[in-house]
Parts: sequence; C-alpha cells; structure tokens
Amino acid sequence: MAAFISYPLYAAAPISDATVNTATNAELLSRIDELTRVMTARNKMQIRFQTQLNQLGQEVSQMKGSLEVFANQLEQIEERQRNLYQMIDEVQKGSTNSSRASIPVNQDAGDGTDRAAYQSAVDLVLNDKQYEQAITAFEAFVIDHPKSSYVPNAQYWLGQLLYKEKKRDEARVAFLVVTDKYPDSNKRADAMFKIGIIDEYLGNKDSARSFYQKTINEYPSSSAAGLSAKRLKAL
Repeated sequence: MAAFISYPLYAAAPISDATVNTATNAELLSRIDELTRVMTARNKMQIRFQTQLNQLGQEVSQMKGSLEVFANQLEQIEERQRNLYQMIDEVQKGSTNSSRASIPVNQDAGDGTDRAAYQSAVDLVLNDKQYEQAITAFEAFVIDHPKSSYVPNAQYWLGQLLYKEKKRDEARVAFLVVTDKYPDSNKRADAMFKIGIIDEYLGNKDSARSFYQKTINEYPSSSAAGLSAKRLKAL
C-alpha cells in the first residue's frame, strides 16, 4: 500500500519541472521578442538617420557645386568686363593719339596705315563680332607692321581671340611674345596671367604657379596680380 501510494508522489516532480521550464522558456521567448523589437526599432532609426545624413551630404555637395559654378561664372564675367574696358581704352587711345609726335621712333612712320589697320582689326572684335576675321587681321597686322608700337597690343588681343576660340596652345604662344619681347607693354601682366590660366587648364600646374607668382612679384598692384593670387590659392 505504501509503495502504491508513493508512486504518484514521485511522479509529481517531473510535472512540476515541466511547468517551471515552460514558464522560463516563455519568459525567455518574451524577452527575445522584446529585444528583437528593440533592435528592429533601433535599426530602423539608424537607417532613417543615415538616410537623412546622406541627403544632407548630397545637399551640401550640391550647394558647394553651385557656389563653385557661381564663383567661376562671376570670375568669367569680371574677366570679360575687364577685357572690354581694356578694349575700349585701346580704341580711345588709338583715336586720341593721332598726332605724329606721339608715334615712337621705332614705329612705322609713313601715313599712319598701321594705326588704321590696328583700328580696323579692333572694330572687327568690338563692332562686328567677327572673331575669326579679327584673328586673321591681327596676324596680318603683326606681319605687315612689325615695328609698330601697336604690335604688343595686337599680339595680346590675338592671344585673347585664339583663347576664345579654344586654340589654347596658339594663344599661349601669342601671350609669350608679349611677355618676352615687350617687357614695357602695359599688357605684359595680363599676358603672364593668361599664360598661367592656360597652363593650369592644360595640367601644367607648376608652370601655372610660376607665372602667377611672377605676375604678383612684378606687378603687385595690378588687377592681374589680384587674380593670380586667387588662382594660386585655389591650386
């Protein structure tokens, strides 16, 4: 009888252990589910934050690009404006310095055909906007009037026009003629600066730095020196 009664007493233990294990497992599963929900929410938040950061980065990059484009456009506008003022100044000088007494000794004497030819070439640029014809006219002027005091200016504007037509190597040669052969020309500083721009565009940064620095050293108060300083800083 005692043995019969004792059997259920011993049999009850496994039932109790199973109940405890089931409760423990349920609690663990609940904790795992909660941890999973927390991790999922955290991951979603991180993804959202990362997306927002990426969007902000793209907006900043776009803003930087817009600022660079604007700065470049502004610089080009200032350069065109400066060139226009120089052209107008050349025309005014050509019209006011008409007396033979103002012609240097090494200039073509004669009947002033050099001045007329130079003026005709300038008119092709300012009035007619015929840039290809102007290139031909300036090239012919340099050949026909090699001793004219207008040659340095003609060489400079030849360089300008060639550069405008994207003939950069030829433009560089024209500017070099101004810098090397005419040290007293009022176009020399601008010619050196333009050579620096061409070298920079062609990837010759050491040469570009050299010409920019030379412009600053030799013509520190010129507008070309100010522009050279900006270019140097950007290199």
